Formats: sequence, C-alpha cells, structure tokens
Amino acid sequence: MNEPARRAKTLAWTSTAYFGDGLPYALLHQLVTEYLTSLGAPSREVGATSWFHLPVTLKPLWSPLVDLVGTRRGWTFGLQIAFGLGIALVGAWATLGHTDRTLFWAALGLLALMHAVHDIACDGFYMLALKPREQALYSGTRQAAYRAAMYVGGGALVLVAARFGWQVAFTTAGLLTAGTGLLNGRLLPHVDEPRGPAHLAPSLRSVYRSFFSQPQAWTVLAFVLTYRLGDVLTSSMSPVLMRELGLGLETRGWLRTAGLTSTIGGSVAAGWLLARGGLDRWFPRFTWFMAVPWYLVVAWLRPPTWAVGLAVVLEQLAGALAGTAATVFMMRRCARAFSASHYAFFTALVSLGSTAAGGFSGLLYERVGGVAYFALTLAASLPALWLVGRIPTHALDADPP
Repeated sequence: MNEPARRAKTLAWTSTAYFGDGLPYALLHQLVTEYLTSLGAPSREVGATSWFHLPVTLKPLWSPLVDLVGTRRGWTFGLQIAFGLGIALVGAWATLGHTDRTLFWAALGLLALMHAVHDIACDGFYMLALKPREQALYSGTRQAAYRAAMYVGGGALVLVAARFGWQVAFTTAGLLTAGTGLLNGRLLPHVDEPRGPAHLAPSLRSVYRSFFSQPQAWTVLAFVLTYRLGDVLTSSMSPVLMRELGLGLETRGWLRTAGLTSTIGGSVAAGWLLARGGLDRWFPRFTWFMAVPWYLVVAWLRPPTWAVGLAVVLEQLAGALAGTAATVFMMRRCARAFSASHYAFFTALVSLGSTAAGGFSGLLYERVGGVAYFALTLAASLPALWLVGRIPTHALDADPP
C-alpha cells in the first residue's frame, strides 16, 4: 500500500474509532440528561447521571483484563455494537411510559461500565497500531472525531427527539453506535497484540508492577493528577459566571457552540504541531497557554458579550491544545505490552482530579466570589507549570533498562 493510501486508511479508522468512543459518553451524559429533564424528573435524578462517569474513574480495577483477555481490536468494535443495541433497547423500554425507573437506571449503569471498558480497549489499540510519531499526528483528528460525537449525541439527537419523539431518538442513537461498530470491524487494522515481555507472567500483578516501576513514575503521576486542575475549575464554574453577567440561555448556547468548535480546530492544530515540532517543544507552551486566566479578566472587567465570546473561544482553544498534548504524553509513558492498562491508569488519575476539583468548585465559588475564584484557578495551575519541565517526554519503551 502506498503512503497516501495508508495515511487515508489510518485517518479513517482513527476517526471512526473515536467517534464510536465519544458517542456512548454523549448518550449517557447528554441525551439521557435531556430525556430525564423533558420528563420533569427532579433535579437530583437528572444530576445523578454524573455517576455514569464513576466506571471511568475505576478503570484500573479491570483494565488489565483487556490486555490479558481477547484482543483490544475485538473489544473496541464489539463493545460499540453491544452498546448500540443496549441503548436502543433501553430507549424502547423507557418510552413505554414506566413510572418506576429502577430497571432504567440499572441498565444504564451496565452501559456505563461497557463504555469504560471500551474506552480502555480503544486507547490501547490506538497505541498498538500506531508508532509514537503517528500517535501525535493523528491525536488531533481523534480528538476532533470525539468532539463530533458530542455534537451528535448532545445536539442532533436532541433535535430528533423534539421533532419525532424519544423512541426515534434512542433507536437512531443505537443504530448509529452499532453501525459505527460494524464499520470499525472492517476498518480497524489487524496488528500484533503482545501479552507482555517473555519474562513476565501474564498476570494482574505484572501489569501493575510495570506501571509503577517506570522511570520517574511519581513525578509523572503527580503531573497527570494536577495537570488539568485549573482548567477543570474554570470550566465547572464558567456557566455560573455567564449567568451572573446576565447572559441568557440562547446566548450561552451560542457561546458553547463557538467554544466547542474551537476545541475541534485546536485538537487538529495540536496534532499537526506535535507531529512536526515534537512534544518537547510544544507541551510547555500549550501548558502555559492553558494557565492564562481568561475568565479572571471577564469576571473582573465584565466586558461586552463579544469580548466574553472571545474569552470562551481562547479558553476552549487552550484546553484543546493542552489536552491533545497531554494525551500524547500519557501514551508515550505506557508500555506497549500493557498499553490499555497503563493508559487506563492515567485517565483514571485525570478523572479523579477532575471529579474532586469539580465537586468542590461550587462551594469555593460561593465563598470567595467570581474574581477571587478565577484568580485561584491560576494558582491551581502552578504545579503543572512547574512539573512540565521535569517530566520525561520520550517513549517509555525507549527508556534504558
């Protein structure tokens, strides 16, 4: 296969794989939330959809099984098909008018677990199928494909529900997810999937040991845990700030759309820059850009709407650039033999930091006010700014023994 054709094929499967990874997240956290809201469910029940993210935080508990049982390729497209069928069945049952939603929540909990396992397999397969430079090159397009799934699950399917009803929306969601899985069954390349070095028994113990024995392990872990704290604190309270500025729902919706569009562009741009300039060159720059407290200026000066929109676009762009670079970094610190497990450990740390920061953000905002709060987001970024120059950025498998 010539080089242009190979690149086109790689672009196709990385895009469809991560579109299929983003759809379950969008359906669980956006479509289901809109469905419950439309039913008039109490706010505590609507808010309980946040617990669907718990299996992602707990991924290290079962991630070694993905490395040791079956193939990451098979897990990836197989779970997409299974999730699609599952969400369609859940939607069909839910729209029959049942008032007791216990079974509804139990089924969605199972689907959330499936999504977490799929997330492990998809990331692990990506690292196995691509060389480090290719991982950087296509990291932007995979992020863009994931964001495109957000558009579909959180926007297009909601409009389908508004026009044709929720059963049509859930059925369409299921068919789209399962169809993406079937497509990936054809597009995903067949690659060698090692089970670990010959001197290691294929056991859970060897998977965990290999992760924590990597060079500068605790420095790397501290960086991953703290990297997005400032960004998470900013995003969690930005809607509250917009409301305090007197911006209505429609205006906030347009600002959200503009911000999401900038994340897609930023992800693609980051992948291009990282593939050409290298992680060493761009990672510190992206990190400093992400630390700029754009919303502090908004909270302090309370500028006109166009200036608020500019701040939203810049903040989302900075997050996309830094997030794409962080993804490449974490992939480089994963052993090839246990790529799915190691990357799951990293993403679980990110999720833990995000959950903790987001959980306390509202209380902190109420106590200190908007200006002081967004000043503190800069303080929360300082550990990452200090650590980014002290972490190893080359591929783990290239480390000396």
